Amino acid sequence: MNVVYTRLPGAAETLKMASGLARGLGARVTVHVAQVIPYPLELKSPPVSVQFAEGQLLALAGEQPVETNIQMYLCRDLTDTIRRVLKPGSVVIIGGGKRWWPGQEQRLAKILRRDGHHVIRIHAE
Repeated sequence: MNVVYTRLPGAAETLKMASGLARGLGARVTVHVAQVIPYPLELKSPPVSVQFAEGQLLALAGEQPVETNIQMYLCRDLTDTIRRVLKPGSVVIIGGGKRWWPGQEQRLAKILRRDGHHVIRIHAE
């Protein structure tokens, strides 16, 4: 089971729900975090420390009842990166806020469904 984070707020709630689903299926969870680096910066110089974000996610992962791995990617394009790292036909959970306009999470979910993945959207604030 794959969890894709587009932002850290709501991460705990999304991971808790994903772990519950994975536990029921006897699966493990892999959290994919694609940190987008703007073009003026080098890919090796993210605006937010990778160690900081990874530390927060590792702490959350350690609290889960199932095996949970964290994969962090420094990239220019979130969608391309996530599409590259997912195996065909993956189960993907995407957390995000509930909005009436299509946000980044909704666009990513639509693209991943079109690619043949099984996408579950979780509304986490």
